[in-house]
Amino acid sequence: MSDRVIVTRVDALAAVLARLDAAAAPFGWRVIAPTDAAGLEARAQADVAAYRLPRPLVVLVDAGAVSDAAGDGAPSDTAPVDTARMLHRTPVEGAVADDSRRRPAR
Repeated sequence: MSDRVIVTRVDALAAVLARLDAAAAPFGWRVIAPTDAAGLEARAQADVAAYRLPRPLVVLVDAGAVSDAAGDGAPSDTAPVDTARMLHRTPVEGAVADDSRRRPAR
């Protein structure tokens, strides 16, 4: 199970990812960081320096990542990932829950 988080402060991506990971840890979840996080952060910092708004970035918070990292291949038995609840309990500056999947289609 996974849920999405929108990172609005891409110019501070490493710090936001670290705080998200710390907020997800008590639930047994883990943030799946982009492979080019340093490059994305550098481009966003260049955008900010040039008075342009960097694009928000979507990252996944996953429940299965912890058991996958352990290498045992066992399915995760944690509760479904709910990033809205996680961010309500532990707010992270520069990140908002993506509840587009929770809204009914119009």
